[in-house]
Amino acid sequence: MFKQASTSNWQVSISAPTVIVENANDIAQCVYTILATVKGTDPLRPLFGSDVFMYLDKPVNIAKTALMLEVYNALWFWESRIIVTGVSIKSSDFCRKVIEVEAIVIQSSAQIEMTFNM
Repeated sequence: MFKQASTSNWQVSISAPTVIVENANDIAQCVYTILATVKGTDPLRPLFGSDVFMYLDKPVNIAKTALMLEVYNALWFWESRIIVTGVSIKSSDFCRKVIEVEAIVIQSSAQIEMTFNM
């Protein structure tokens, strides 16, 4: 069963405080916030966030499956406006992980792709 949510939400951009983000950009910013927040660091929502940080220092071939599962679980629990259809993990320069998320926006059935450097 899926929750119906409105995509007419907006918020201030993380990177540019004078810019408003809406629709797919709003969802992408929320997804980034979920993945970048360590569980237990939000005092009013101690379960908010993900444990992605636990796998960032491990080699991709060892942590890939666990990292993908963590991304799926965190987004399923915290972002009800999308259905995650795919997650891929890659390694970039300086041993950083690149997380690519494919999802469908429930309200509009539009497919979006998001890429995050962690």
